[in-house]
Amino acid sequence: MRHPGDVGDLFSSLSDAEHFGDLAFVGHYDGDAGLAEGFAEAAEAIFSAWQDQEWANDRLLLPIAYNYRHALELALKQAIRDATECRQLGGDDPGLTAQPLEAHFKQKQRHRLGPLAQQLAGMLAELNLAQLPPDTSRLLQGLHQLDPTGEAFRYDGHLKTSASHVDVPRLVQRFRAAFGIIHGGVLTALYEHASFLREIRAEYGP
Repeated sequence: MRHPGDVGDLFSSLSDAEHFGDLAFVGHYDGDAGLAEGFAEAAEAIFSAWQDQEWANDRLLLPIAYNYRHALELALKQAIRDATECRQLGGDDPGLTAQPLEAHFKQKQRHRLGPLAQQLAGMLAELNLAQLPPDTSRLLQGLHQLDPTGEAFRYDGHLKTSASHVDVPRLVQRFRAAFGIIHGGVLTALYEHASFLREIRAEYGP
């Protein structure tokens, strides 16, 4: 029985709209890879709003950084999942699989970009696939130093930096490049490698 004041599921209460174009379908984002793209697009939308103003809106800096940071985190985690699958398809013991891997993300890696990047680098090496470019690795490590727990860009007073100002377009350019490498490059390479391994297994067996 619904108690007085219980509003129920907020999304379900807003599941109709006067115009079809006002609707967004829940869950239609293709897992963490698609959700990562959504956060990157959100960062770019905020950056566009920042550019459209005559005077810089300092309040938008951290939301831009947070959305791109989270996009990178999701892309790294998806790449680790895909690399794990490739190792399984290749007949190797990946160490962590499916549920244990998700528990590993939640309990150990959590939101730490540095360790996630290092874990991915190790797996790419084991698969004999190209490593992240030095610029991408440096950006991820720099982000990890600024925000080791995933909270520095979310709350006032959590960001520890000696900088008094930042070149926002250059910052976004670096975020954009790193996201393109991981989301567009690494995930694509892992997808193609997994497809190749499946073909080998189909032809020659496990």
